[in-house]
Amino acid sequence: MKNCPLCNSDKIKLQLEDFVGYQSEMKLDIYLCSSCETTFPSEKINANKIYDFIYKNGDNVPGYNRYWSYSNRIKSQKKPLQFLTDSEEAYWSVANELSKQQQSNNQLKILEIGCGLGYLTYALNKEGYNAIGLDISKEAIANAKEKFGDYYVCADLFEFVKEAKNSYDIIILTEVIEHLEDPIKFIETVKEMLADNGKAIVTTPNRSIAPFDIVWDSEAPPVHHWWFGEKSMRFIARTLDLNISFVSFSNYYRKKPKTYNAEKARRKKFRQPILNADWELINPKLPKKNGPVKLFFKNLYGNLYFLKSTYLQIKKSLKPSTIICNERGPILCAVFEK
Repeated sequence: MKNCPLCNSDKIKLQLEDFVGYQSEMKLDIYLCSSCETTFPSEKINANKIYDFIYKNGDNVPGYNRYWSYSNRIKSQKKPLQFLTDSEEAYWSVANELSKQQQSNNQLKILEIGCGLGYLTYALNKEGYNAIGLDISKEAIANAKEKFGDYYVCADLFEFVKEAKNSYDIIILTEVIEHLEDPIKFIETVKEMLADNGKAIVTTPNRSIAPFDIVWDSEAPPVHHWWFGEKSMRFIARTLDLNISFVSFSNYYRKKPKTYNAEKARRKKFRQPILNADWELINPKLPKKNGPVKLFFKNLYGNLYFLKSTYLQIKKSLKPSTIICNERGPILCAVFEK
């Protein structure tokens, strides 16, 4: 490989040969571009078979089982959107950005691309937003409609855009862009669907928080084709003549203190794949069952965030390599504005 597949720079560095991908038979080299600071594998392997496996076994797939948990639990929540924002910073960043809009909730026309199981689109509608979810998977859309109502469309984005140009005030992509083979072409199509001054809210695992000696700290290729950072997002924005800003997570981490575990991330170069050669889960993620006593203390500790924050500061003083999340965390949220 001679050039970065994102920015075409020749300033790329081979970080690791024969990195084991999502399935044990997949071996790839991992590169880092010192120009746009994007990390990527040596080749793009078609992941359709893996996605089919994940949709059929999602409850037990490490890294994905939490999405099935959200889908199963969200209808019992009095405040579905708050439930999601309390669960993960990606959803918090979306809600935080939506709260800044000058229009009332029901005036904003919102599209969630890659809506998958459909629970975020459902939560937005329960909050009074006019939102629809779009996904290419017939199975995903059928399940979402059956579970949450008629908020969803099954279509390929590049066909859908033909009837949706300049149509949406907000387009949301949570943990989608890292799955795409051609993210620039995809975001260019998203731009076509945005109304004047419309915004695309894009979340993705954040390469920018990690030291450059960390090879890969995201879902293994080919499930994730990219590990993007802030420079990656700025390059995409500049290429497509879009304004860009980044959501600060400082208010989120003030109440939910968290560190980025760089040492653990360094060890992931020796990670075990998720699937073996026979396409079976190597370590299924079985759902945890918390009893009432355990839940009580877990919630109590979660609410005493000032104690956790103090503990993390002490930990950093004893171990300076500790990275405490503040404005920046393991997830970034880029806001592209037309």
